[in-house]
Amino acid sequence: MMAPRTGGHDAATRWPAPVGDDPAGPGLTVAPTQPRRGLVLVRVLGEVDMLTAGRLRDVLDGALRAVAEERDAAPDTTAHAEAPSVVCDLEGVTFLGASGLDTFAAAHEAAVERGVRLVLVAAHRTVVRPLRLTTLDRCLTVLATHPALGGRVPAGQGTR
Repeated sequence: MMAPRTGGHDAATRWPAPVGDDPAGPGLTVAPTQPRRGLVLVRVLGEVDMLTAGRLRDVLDGALRAVAEERDAAPDTTAHAEAPSVVCDLEGVTFLGASGLDTFAAAHEAAVERGVRLVLVAAHRTVVRPLRLTTLDRCLTVLATHPALGGRVPAGQGTR
């Protein structure tokens, strides 16, 4: 879940520490940060399966809610402003199971309802293949890179 925010926006907004497993369990770390107003970056490392997908779902839901509330609370919204976004960096994901796919489908629905853009950043087969096989890549925005990640482009990959 997202930590309550106080006062105005600060580029160094305090987010909770990365959410990870206890040392004995399977590995998943979900680390949300807010590099700027209207953008939450969620880095995901490890396995997204039926044991860990709930944690990812909670963080994504909190991130979507936070950027939507921030937009709605802004006193001066202009038509030129970028839509609030949640960018989910999946480069560190080593397994993506059915529960993870369900999590992203639900997050997409929540993003549409809240008027927030959800972007998944993934270029390797571990993530891209299940998204393609289930045709989720047709409704989700899946890119090989994103400017929020510093322009990192995996070797031989471009955006789609």
